[in-house]
Amino acid sequence: MEPKPAAGMPAKPKRISAAASEIWDEIAPLALEMGTLTRVDGRAFRTLCELEATLDMASSQKDAPGFAPFTIGEDYNAVPMVKVHTALKLERETAAALRPYYEKFGLEPVGRARIAVPKHEQPQDEWAAMGIA
Repeated sequence: MEPKPAAGMPAKPKRISAAASEIWDEIAPLALEMGTLTRVDGRAFRTLCELEATLDMASSQKDAPGFAPFTIGEDYNAVPMVKVHTALKLERETAAALRPYYEKFGLEPVGRARIAVPKHEQPQDEWAAMGIA
């Protein structure tokens, strides 16, 4: 039998960046509502939020004046080569790191299809419990 964590919102960690804190406030209620976030998930959920904040910062670089996604440079042998902007590399790496967290917390379709959460039992009144409805 697997351990069953207590229901409820985990405490937001004290050591969380301001950007990640905003993301926490945005998506934690959604994951809690789906039943994929429990009181013991604070650290993993913080990691998801920090990664999402990093992804947002990397993506925002594309709006900077003069942003060039690719430049032509030379390697050490003076052979021309295309260089990819560091923000695009960070964006790609962070998106890959985020995928398992999205899946764990049901924040993408495939993850939701694989997750089983306990059903919320409907409270029964005393008449229904006796079979009189």
